Amino acid sequence: MRTRYSFYNFIVSTFAAVILPLVGFIKVRLFIDFYGQGVNGLQVTIAQTITFLNICELAYSLAFRQLLYKPLANDDRAEVLNIYHGARKIFKITGTIVFVCAFILALSFPFFSDSPLSYPETVMTVLILALPYAISYFLMGPNFVIIADQKEYKINIWIQLIAILRMFLMVLVIKLRLPFVWIVCIEGCNVLSANILARWIALKAYPWLKNVPQIQDDRQFQHKAKFAMIQRLSELATTQTDNIVITAFMGYEMTSVFANYSYLTDSVGKITQSMITSPMNSFGNLLNDKNGDTYRVFTEFFNFTTYISSIVAISIFIIMPRFVHIWLNNSAYEVSILICLIFAINIFYMTMRQPVIICRDANGLYVNAKNNAYLLAISKVVLSVLLVGHFGFYGILFATLITNWTIDFLYNPNLVYKHVFGLPVFRYYRMVFIRLLIAIVVGASALLIWNMNLPYIEHSFLHFVVATLILGVGVTLCLTLLYSLLFASYRHLFVRVKSILSRRAKRKYETTI
Repeated sequence: MRTRYSFYNFIVSTFAAVILPLVGFIKVRLFIDFYGQGVNGLQVTIAQTITFLNICELAYSLAFRQLLYKPLANDDRAEVLNIYHGARKIFKITGTIVFVCAFILALSFPFFSDSPLSYPETVMTVLILALPYAISYFLMGPNFVIIADQKEYKINIWIQLIAILRMFLMVLVIKLRLPFVWIVCIEGCNVLSANILARWIALKAYPWLKNVPQIQDDRQFQHKAKFAMIQRLSELATTQTDNIVITAFMGYEMTSVFANYSYLTDSVGKITQSMITSPMNSFGNLLNDKNGDTYRVFTEFFNFTTYISSIVAISIFIIMPRFVHIWLNNSAYEVSILICLIFAINIFYMTMRQPVIICRDANGLYVNAKNNAYLLAISKVVLSVLLVGHFGFYGILFATLITNWTIDFLYNPNLVYKHVFGLPVFRYYRMVFIRLLIAIVVGASALLIWNMNLPYIEHSFLHFVVATLILGVGVTLCLTLLYSLLFASYRHLFVRVKSILSRRAKRKYETTI
């Protein structure tokens, strides 16, 4: 049953992750042409700043789900109600605090950098984008229960449909040449409608959540949430500070340039992330099972993530310069091969690390990673500030590269291997570097072949699309062959998938006779 839930969520998440970027690329091009590069940079910077304002939701989701795994598996409704209603008190207090912070942020934001909008327009933009997140704290809770119970697909499909509708509405607004405030209002309504709908669906699935127990203990949740918040802050500092730093040192127009590089890589990265993280709650239970063969499951999941991340990273590295040229058709956005390489390595790392992070969080070990999270966040921000002034975009990317492959890479795997598997961590590092070497060799070979056929590729957009498809298929086949020959755990992954499909077919047959 849990496998079926994850399968549905995987299909929905992957579909949305493909459709949204396709429409998004059209929207970004139209947005810059109509509203201007500065307004695009302003919107991106506000959105990235609000992620920090909304940090508690990310942390609460992790802490709440981690507490609910066991009582939901045991159908212990009393314990679920105790945790749920205890946590709701914290949600409401947090929502009130976020309301106040949103107003302070809005009033002070115009002084951060030279805004392309007037002071009142900038303040209004920040408020419309930030306040829906504050309201969401009063709505959340039921949706976390349904996610922890591995039935996220029930709400995910509707949330993704709302997100797709949002993107189409934005394209329509730009085509109609309506004021920028319409774009902002659509963003705010997207957040509110998604939270309201998720709450309604979850309460319909779990009506007993409305029952208020006599005891509402929030001490467990407070303890877990505190450490989860530290981890989320660390992740945000690593992944969501680039545009803010660029705005502070280089202005909104340069933020727009870097944001569009990131939009391409993030859009493709989200497809892989959706494939990796959609079964997260199933693995959360499986990797938390002390009686299960957790290391075998871990190595299968690890091989799947490195296989996917290698395909995506190699493809991004090779096609990014030509794609950006065709997409934006502006000399200001031309991208160097070195920037493409660093983006590709960062994509490989952020996807490859997911099995370790999921295993860490499922076992509650994010509590132990507190000091590492502090160090990761501080080093990323400090390095970005120090390097951006001398090296520009390269400085920002190198800051991410350094923090990922030193602080994060040296700590979290060691924590998981020591406390979960009881194995020496060098086994993990050996697996990583072997697969990274394979990605480098395949990527270099693919780049050589791509450059040999460059006159054909640059002849027309259709030729570029054909070449990209051939590249993707070729890289996939090459990596599939190498992984199948070299790694037994990768081969066993296919056996596991075949077994799952066989069981599903057998159950379907039995229900029809």
